[in-house]
Amino acid sequence: MNPPVPAPTEADYEGGVVPIQCSGWLPETPPATYRALHGDVEADVVVIGAGLAGSSLTLHLAELGVDVVTLETKQPGNGASGRNAGHVQTYLDALEPLQDWPDKGRRFIDFFIQNRNIVFDLCRKHGIDGDAAKSGIVEAAYRKHTSLERKTAQWKSFGYDVDIVTTSDMKALLGTEKYQYGVHWREGGRVNPYLFTNGMIAAAVRAGARIYGDSPVLACDKQRQCWRVSTAKGSVLAPQVVICTNGHAGNSFFPALARTQYPLVACAMATRPLPPAVLDVVNPARVAMTQFPTGLYPLVIDGRNRIITATIPHPGGAQCADTYFSYFVRYLRRTYPQIRDARIELEAYWTGMTANSSSVYHADYPKLYHVADGVLALMNLGTWGNVMGPQLGMNVAQALASDRQQDFILPWKHRSQCVSSDCSSSRPAT
Repeated sequence: MNPPVPAPTEADYEGGVVPIQCSGWLPETPPATYRALHGDVEADVVVIGAGLAGSSLTLHLAELGVDVVTLETKQPGNGASGRNAGHVQTYLDALEPLQDWPDKGRRFIDFFIQNRNIVFDLCRKHGIDGDAAKSGIVEAAYRKHTSLERKTAQWKSFGYDVDIVTTSDMKALLGTEKYQYGVHWREGGRVNPYLFTNGMIAAAVRAGARIYGDSPVLACDKQRQCWRVSTAKGSVLAPQVVICTNGHAGNSFFPALARTQYPLVACAMATRPLPPAVLDVVNPARVAMTQFPTGLYPLVIDGRNRIITATIPHPGGAQCADTYFSYFVRYLRRTYPQIRDARIELEAYWTGMTANSSSVYHADYPKLYHVADGVLALMNLGTWGNVMGPQLGMNVAQALASDRQQDFILPWKHRSQCVSSDCSSSRPAT
């Protein structure tokens, strides 16, 4: 059984830092925990952060024979990687922001398409029980949208199995006639992001990586051609550091990285296992579903027969679990009138912080910062994390292992672009 959960405070909810035990993604039997770093060690690469990106980076470096140490403030999957809505989205919503990239994003798009099944591939390769299902995704709309038609045509041209669907097909997929139009992506599906992240870490350990939990980094100091990454009771000396802390909030090392992001708190909910009367009606195709154009209250039905959904809470109201769950249940009963009398109960409610690279929806692509010589920061995954985190971790690992920095598929952001010159300072703030 999971240990008792400390009572979260209002500030915890607003900051997206409620105890990870509040997340509905945790299994009844917790995964392995990793001891804190004690003493001084050396490595080729030190990775800071064991979320989706950091775990993938660690795994792929270890598989390529690189001596890698990963430091995590708490335990793997503690941040957004254990708190998101569980969608495996294998397409990109908007390509226009890539037009400003040096190659107009061509290499990035090609890499994304080629590796779009990375979640399922890694689960299969490493025997990860991530409750991953290649069930497809439906974008559901109440009316026709020409933007969905354009997007469908574009991704069809990339070789995707995707179609516009209307009322009868929508009913067969979702079990309701409320949505008259949408897109059926037969690519993608769902995953338990917490189990998936921990599964990658476990596979990395088997490949030779060293993982330390409960080891927040306090400072990164340059020592000749290396960096000493210090924790409370130890340090790692390595020529290469990769920071995968997503929003980097609250970290005293390279503090200006925290000012490269647009934070957004989100809340998520898991129902108790649904009764057969509901499971027979709601989402019979078991696709991952999202509403277009708002994207609010997406849902998946997981392997434990629970609905997982998410939304954006009211400012100052992130702690109001009953409010948002009531909204969601009312939506379900309007959408599926035949389940009006069914008992749908809340099992878990949690919040998390989404770190976006832009304030513009769907323009918030991840960023790779050149913080200092020998220090990279792969950050601001935003809402793309379940697929892009593992993809970008793999790409950075391949480029570092081959010493071919030109192979990074993200354009570099130099330290001078980190909002403040403080980004190149390695000392803790005082």
